[in-house]
Amino acid sequence: DIELKKFEISALIRQLYPQLDQRVSYPIVTQSAEARSDFKTPILTFSINGPFASFEIKKITEDVLKPAITKYSDVEEVTVRGASELQVFVTFDIQKMQAFRISKLELNQKISQSFGRTFPGSVTNQKSETLFVQVDQSLRDLQQLEELPIKQVDGQDVRLRDLAKITLEEGEPNSFLRINGNNSVTLSVFNREGVNKVLLAQNLKKAIQIAQESLPAGFEVRLENDDTEFLDKELSKIYKRSGLSILILIFFIFLINRNVKYLSILFAGIVVNLSLSMILLYLLDVNIHLYSLAGLTISFGLVVDNAIVMMDHLHKYRNRKVFLALLAASLTTIVALLIVFLLPEEDRKNLTEFSIVVSVMLGVSLLIALVFTPAFYEVMFKESIRGSRQLSIAKLRRRVRAFQRFQSGIRWTARYKKTFFAGLILLFGTPIFFLPAKWEGQEWYNKSVGNAYYQEEIRPWVDKALGGSMRMFVRGVFEKSSYREAEKTRLYVAARLPFGNTLEQMDFIMREFETYLKGVKGIDQFVTDVRSGQSAQIMITFEEAYEKSPLPYQLKSKLSVKSTDWSGAYWNIYGVGQGFSTGSAGDGIPSFRVEMKGYNFDELERQAEVLGAKLLRHKRVPEVNTNERYGYFEQKTEEYVLRLDQNQIALGATNQFELINTLQDMSKPRGNSIFLTLDEKNYALVIREKEAEKFSKFDLEQKGLIGGKERIFKI
Repeated sequence: DIELKKFEISALIRQLYPQLDQRVSYPIVTQSAEARSDFKTPILTFSINGPFASFEIKKITEDVLKPAITKYSDVEEVTVRGASELQVFVTFDIQKMQAFRISKLELNQKISQSFGRTFPGSVTNQKSETLFVQVDQSLRDLQQLEELPIKQVDGQDVRLRDLAKITLEEGEPNSFLRINGNNSVTLSVFNREGVNKVLLAQNLKKAIQIAQESLPAGFEVRLENDDTEFLDKELSKIYKRSGLSILILIFFIFLINRNVKYLSILFAGIVVNLSLSMILLYLLDVNIHLYSLAGLTISFGLVVDNAIVMMDHLHKYRNRKVFLALLAASLTTIVALLIVFLLPEEDRKNLTEFSIVVSVMLGVSLLIALVFTPAFYEVMFKESIRGSRQLSIAKLRRRVRAFQRFQSGIRWTARYKKTFFAGLILLFGTPIFFLPAKWEGQEWYNKSVGNAYYQEEIRPWVDKALGGSMRMFVRGVFEKSSYREAEKTRLYVAARLPFGNTLEQMDFIMREFETYLKGVKGIDQFVTDVRSGQSAQIMITFEEAYEKSPLPYQLKSKLSVKSTDWSGAYWNIYGVGQGFSTGSAGDGIPSFRVEMKGYNFDELERQAEVLGAKLLRHKRVPEVNTNERYGYFEQKTEEYVLRLDQNQIALGATNQFELINTLQDMSKPRGNSIFLTLDEKNYALVIREKEAEKFSKFDLEQKGLIGGKERIFKI
């Protein structure tokens, strides 16, 4: 219960506040929304259009459509974007504020103390029950806010309407999300990990269709993106391939043996094997998805192999002694698959169930080969079991020739066994290419293997000659490998601008690319996400007929050329082929970072300089920067520095705190001041000066800053 937690925190603050410095204002407890820290693609994205303002469409979407989706436990998050929330704006006149000797801070404190819900404490009744006291001072209408008394001047109440203008407006957007270049309210649904996406998407689409009937007239809900469509098609392909693999196996077995009884035993064994495997997989709680179905398809061939070997052995030798060989071969495959459990968690996520499916199918096939196949064979081939099996002269001659060739190979291997084993080792390769270029503290190694002549002239040939196939695999496959889910072909266009650019400037650049993409044939959809003035991305998907065509590669090349028209931005275009990037992203991030924390910034900075000086004494540390970015998502920024003259501040009978507050009062606010409850809804309250939008560096340098209480500061 978030309200209870808020009450507990408020009670703790009330107890601690008397112990704080007298100059510290009373803390304000506000609730913030949770934000995702990882990037995740929604499984469904809907666009909602209607004959209302965008914030009203968003409100109706949250009231009608969102509850129809959030009732499903497999849904992790539902976001509604495309419109800004309504906010209460208090636009004051700084000259009137100065005339009445009122500051913005006083205005903010008066509004926050007059409205809202507070928990002053608790009382105990006659039954010894503790009752929490809640004071509800919620705002009924904006007129009540206008009539709020702020201060008494010369015996008269100065009300808020005398100082400011109160309006209910749509807040400034902090991001843009467009689908195919069209502005609309979008509803995105994110699933939880490990759920059946296809089934969940089907249920959600039905729920949206039912909820759509409750929308006002003129509303249109359109499914813009279904991320499960690709998975659904892939599952259908696997079902078809599984059926075709069984039919092809049965056809070739019948073509070779031309015996209906023989084929009946194999087919019955596959059916029994599949049935028992499904029961075991259900008990093991294995999910059915692309990888598990792929394991099922692969297993059919292994299952039929075990059945054929057992039947052939029964046909020739009338016993089951070949089972030990089948057991050893199958266990080898199962143990090899169990290595999946030793992989990193990200790689193990889907391959675990793949290996379980194949292992279960193989295990059940051994049981079928030992029990079911011999019993069914005895029923179907009673006459042949009683009789004796004889080979013709031609078959015996072929066997003799085959054994003679095999004997010759064994004799050659025994005569040149050293050469044979040496060639075998060189074929697989030795790990000599893993030797490091330098070994710290070992001079003998650095002078021999580590010297420049060996590393540059000899080592490339030695690694190729002695590395074998192992070196080719490690260097050509393993080091360049990465894990990726099966998904649609997507092309990403990511842009970054230096610090200081506005959201509108970034949006203007993205609209240029949207105009170009609208004229490209074969694009199914492109989603533009302008997150801030420094970051934006366009995700492009293609129609099914163009997914595997040259279009994605051609479009990537054309977009790469177009990005050079905006050389001030840093571009990253990737998704197909080799990634493309241009522009300057700043200096690289250091390889090693040290984070220091403390309560005294000046002392912390001094200790960082001391640590940096110690690190520079090491010969392998060329540079230490104590004011570097911590990660790639941090950008180097510029800021205006006010180096205040403390003597002048003292002569003016003011202080640094009052000066900075005055500067903040005159400039554009960076966010809301408080939250107000109006008509059972929460609204952000923004207090701003009427000329705040026009405040600039020129005003800071050339004009005076009007303080709230008969003061004018000249920076």
